[in-house]
Amino acid sequence: MEKPSRVNFSSGPCAKRRSWAPPSGRFVGRSHRSADGLQLIRDILSLQRKVLDIPDEYYIGMVGASTTGAMETLMWSLLGARGVDIISLCIFSKHWENDIANELRLRDVRAFRAEFPNIADTGNVDFNRDVVFCWTSTTSGASFKDANWIEADRSGLTICDAASAAFALELDWRKFDATAFSWQKGLGGEAGFGTVVLGPRAISRLESHKPNHAIPRIFRIAENKVVNYAIFDGFCINTPSMLCLEDFYENLIWADELGGIKALTKKVQRNNEIVKKWISEQDTFKFLVDEKYRAPHIACFDVASRAGLSMSDDEKLTFLKKIVKFCEEEAVGFDFLGHTLTKPHLRVWCGPTIEADDLEKFLPWICYAHDRVIGK
Repeated sequence: MEKPSRVNFSSGPCAKRRSWAPPSGRFVGRSHRSADGLQLIRDILSLQRKVLDIPDEYYIGMVGASTTGAMETLMWSLLGARGVDIISLCIFSKHWENDIANELRLRDVRAFRAEFPNIADTGNVDFNRDVVFCWTSTTSGASFKDANWIEADRSGLTICDAASAAFALELDWRKFDATAFSWQKGLGGEAGFGTVVLGPRAISRLESHKPNHAIPRIFRIAENKVVNYAIFDGFCINTPSMLCLEDFYENLIWADELGGIKALTKKVQRNNEIVKKWISEQDTFKFLVDEKYRAPHIACFDVASRAGLSMSDDEKLTFLKKIVKFCEEEAVGFDFLGHTLTKPHLRVWCGPTIEADDLEKFLPWICYAHDRVIGK
C-alpha cells in the first residue's frame, strides 16, 4: 500500500498545510507594541474577519491560552447578569459547566446533557438566559449542523466555543454573541493563543454589567463597565510570541488566497466524502457518531469487527493503542487515538490542512493495522 506524504492526523495541534515552512523569524526579538508588531497583530485580526466572513460590527481580539483562555475570558467577563443554560456535549463543555457552577459560583445554572457521543436536545433551552455551548465536540466528532435552534430574538447572550469549528465550518456569526476559538486546529497554527469575537449584544453586556466575582487580569476585557477597546485594535493583555504571530499570519494569507471559508469548507467536504467512501467499503470500522450529529472534519471510528465487538472498554483501548503504535512505527499516521477521557475510539482530523490524497492513502492502513494486531 502507498504511504501518505504527510502523516499527521492529530486533532490538536493539527497538521500544517502542505506548503507550510517555518516562518522567517523577522519579528523575533521585536516588541508586539512596536509599530511593526502592532501592525502584524492588526493584520491578523483583519484577515480573520475576511477569511471567516465575520460581520463588520463584531469586535475581534487576541488572547492567551488558546480556546481555553478565550472561553474563560468570555465567561468571567460576561456571565452573572442572568441565569445560564449550558449544553454539555463534550469534555470541554463539562469544563465550562464546572467553572460556571464551581469557580464563578453562579447559582442559577441548568445543564443539558446527553449520553456520549450525542448532542443534548436543545428544545428546552431558554434564550432569555445566557446560553453556553461548544459548536463541535473535538473529543467525539459530534457537531451542530445549523443554528436554526438559536432564537434570533433573544434576551440572553449566546457564548460559543468554536475551537474545532472555526476555519472548518461556515458559522452563522449573528447567532453568536460571543465566540472563542484557537489557532491550532482549522489552520494548523501554533498553540497557546486564541481569538474572541464579540457582537454588539456582548459589548452592551460588558458596558452594563459588572460581575460580582473577581476577574483575573488575563481575562479582564472590561473594568467597571468600561470596555478595553484597545484589545480589539491589536493591543494584548500579555506578551505574545512573535514567532507564533508570524506563523498564524502566513496561515491566514494561505487561507485567504485559497478563497476564504468557502474554499476551506470545500476541502473539508472533499475529505468527508473520502471517509464515507472508505467506511462503505470495509466492515472493520464504523462511524462513532450518528450522521445527524456527525462533524465533517473530525472522523471518529469505533471497531466494528468481531474481535472488537467482544472487547471491554479497557481491552478496546489497549487494542486501539496497538493499532496507533503500528501505524506510527510504519510512519503512515500519527496521533489519531481518541481522547482518553471518552469511550475508546480512533479520531482522525480531516480539516482543511489535510490533503485528500494523504487521507485516501492513510485510511486503508488502519484496517491493515487492525488485522496485523489480531494476527491475521
